[in-house]
Amino acid sequence: MDASGVKPINMVLKTGTTIKGPGKIIGVYDTSGVDLAINNEIAIGVSAGDSSRDADGALETAAGATVAVYPLGGVLMVQSKAGDSYNPGTLVYVDASGLATTTSTSRKLLGVYVGPAGVTGAALVANGVGDSGASEGTMIAVMTAGAATA
Repeated sequence: MDASGVKPINMVLKTGTTIKGPGKIIGVYDTSGVDLAINNEIAIGVSAGDSSRDADGALETAAGATVAVYPLGGVLMVQSKAGDSYNPGTLVYVDASGLATTTSTSRKLLGVYVGPAGVTGAALVANGVGDSGASEGTMIAVMTAGAATA
């Protein structure tokens, strides 16, 4: 459960999509499933962990793969884009690759930062479970009750 007591729900991923770790912002691309949110997209939730894996432990990419998602509405831990700084009350927006940002241009509101003062997103790092590149950001606390719905 997250800080708000919300339980994650399983959602089908768009074919070819993998989610590496908790805290990734999830959005809807089309009727085939959910995907990592991108700029100017409405967020629907935040990943609770990696997406589903096959019998060999590899992240699944075939149709029917799933990810556990915390629906928006409470305080959720979200991965931040590198270099963005947060203080209590900072507005947080949806950025590319399912990351949070303080940049508002062409982005939808995710919520309000409610963590400690003076936090800056560190450089992205590999998640250590088959990640071929730096994709993991600093986790920040965001009150998502005010997320954009249009």
